[in-house]
Amino acid sequence: MIDNPIDLMFLIVAVLFNCLIICIFVASKKENMKWVKIFGAACMSTVIPVIIAFAFYLLWGRDAMTIIRMVLILSYYAVEILLDYVFKYDFRSKWKTHVPYIILEYAALFSFMYMAFSIDYIWGWVVAITFWGVMGALIYLYAGKKKKEAQL
Repeated sequence: MIDNPIDLMFLIVAVLFNCLIICIFVASKKENMKWVKIFGAACMSTVIPVIIAFAFYLLWGRDAMTIIRMVLILSYYAVEILLDYVFKYDFRSKWKTHVPYIILEYAALFSFMYMAFSIDYIWGWVVAITFWGVMGALIYLYAGKKKKEAQL
């Protein structure tokens, strides 16, 4: 049972974050960069309620694993914002920079999911389902990509 508004806010953000990632992948597949930028900015704006939740979790003295998971989530946001929006560095084109980013991204996605289950079982499943939606959208994004590149 959700017993405070901060937890509810965090759960809503976890679902919204996953849904926005899905939208980014689909817009990328359709090569609609305008929508990629819009969904990307919306996705990164979800860092604000995550920072608020993190501050409350620190104040409330939540357990160390909760704090570590929040740090992983916030680290992902920091890397994404710095590389994509501040430095505008194309880290996705090189494996040596993309692989660590992917590891951090999955750490954040799994942290969102674990935290959701620790707050509420039903919401945990909602976040898990949207996580699998992200995985499906990722498959959709890369399906046929090699074939298309070979045709060029």
